[in-house]
Amino acid sequence: MDVLTYLYSLEMFGMKLGLERMNALMDILDHPEKKFRVVHVTGTNGKGSVCAMLYSILRKSGLRVGLYTSPHLVKFNERIVVGGDEINHKDFIHYTVHIRDRLGDVQPTFFEFTTALAFLYFVEKEVDIAVVEVGMGGRLDATNVVDAEVAVITSIGLEHTEHLGDTVEKIAAEKAGIIKEKSVVVTCVDGAALDVVKEKRSDALVVGDVEGEGEFTFEGKDYFVSLLGKHQVKNACIAIKAAEQLGVSYEDIVEGLRDVYWPGRLDYLYDNMLVDCAHNPDGIRTLVDYVQHLADRKVLLLGIASDKNADEMAQMIAPLFERVIVTEGNFKPLDCAVLGKIVEKYNNNVTVIKDSTIALRAAIDAVSDGKLLLVTGSMYLVGDVMRMVKRV
Repeated sequence: MDVLTYLYSLEMFGMKLGLERMNALMDILDHPEKKFRVVHVTGTNGKGSVCAMLYSILRKSGLRVGLYTSPHLVKFNERIVVGGDEINHKDFIHYTVHIRDRLGDVQPTFFEFTTALAFLYFVEKEVDIAVVEVGMGGRLDATNVVDAEVAVITSIGLEHTEHLGDTVEKIAAEKAGIIKEKSVVVTCVDGAALDVVKEKRSDALVVGDVEGEGEFTFEGKDYFVSLLGKHQVKNACIAIKAAEQLGVSYEDIVEGLRDVYWPGRLDYLYDNMLVDCAHNPDGIRTLVDYVQHLADRKVLLLGIASDKNADEMAQMIAPLFERVIVTEGNFKPLDCAVLGKIVEKYNNNVTVIKDSTIALRAAIDAVSDGKLLLVTGSMYLVGDVMRMVKRV
């Protein structure tokens, strides 16, 4: 059986929060999660960017660094990276078969299996430290078998409420579940969410608001972050504070932030084609803050997952564009006819095209005058587009 087919077949077991299966899997594999240092990162938005920054910074410091993130945009291999290289297909097959043949009665979910694969790979590749992104929540997430040296909590918003709770306080408590006894905690949350974090760790290092975009000053030192958007300055400050706890020098932090790249986040694929993985109201709000200052906003290519607040997202982003083309990404999309009706409340020039390939071609044709095309609303749609632009 093809290994990807096997792995994706595990999705039939759905998403099951809890650590019982993951702990059993770690027992089977001789606890790879205990054999490298870990920075563990959770949050509603920003956690992927912070992971990318820390990965870049730690590599500049001379460490051999592993990076585990999810989901991927174009291909699965993106999820597991060591020393600048994604896991190759040969190793991917090897570790998949290695784990599958040892499962016995343990039946992991897709995410539990891939997390175990990443940890085993990190051990075999002798990483000094791994930057590990939480899949969902924190306390019961499969990644939470690690004993993090530094625990990072970025923003907290109302998302996945059916799994994590319906208040900021409940969600904050789930995310604060990654904090271990010896963890140093770095966060930028405030208000009720910060109260919850402080209950668990009163000495948490809190990053406040910092002015700037690209260039900025933090705690009396000057930096530049290559990722676009004012929100990336706060993410960079979180990464700086976390890196400092690991003993990284100012010079290495500067170089790491300067060279960081995180695909699909305010990412210009062409001069007039911008993609962004904003996939919930908080993410769209941040995107709007950037896009509203751009001239010639012509076409928005929009797809939203079925479990997101599409009305709130559309209300913020749709009025900014001359035309909206509504489509569907490749995973749990909101029916584009339904989304089209929602968007029509906020923009009177809406086209519904179910097939994302055809929708992208229509969007590209519509901006042939060089005006801006933005693709957003779903990480899966952005991934589809990044795959397709080489063929369209």
